[in-house]
Amino acid sequence: MNIDLPRHAAEKVTRALKDVLQLTKDPGDHLRICLLASGVCIGGAGQAFAQMAKNDGEQLSEVDAKLEIVKLLEVLVSKGADAAIRYLDGERE
Repeated sequence: MNIDLPRHAAEKVTRALKDVLQLTKDPGDHLRICLLASGVCIGGAGQAFAQMAKNDGEQLSEVDAKLEIVKLLEVLVSKGADAAIRYLDGERE
């Protein structure tokens, strides 16, 4: 798996987010900005995941795909990258 392009995209998103966050010192503004920005990424990931399922002949609504992405992020944040990879491979803990 080549992660050069996703890493490049992540770096661009990080720079853009930092540029916007520097416009305010209010933690409430930071929270709202980060939540809206993450929503865009989760939405995009959910759409891609739903399309992947469709390409595999499976039915998965975009809402269900987005919820699955949120579950994956929960595993990533709480248990780390290795656990997230295992989750993607179908190993549910």
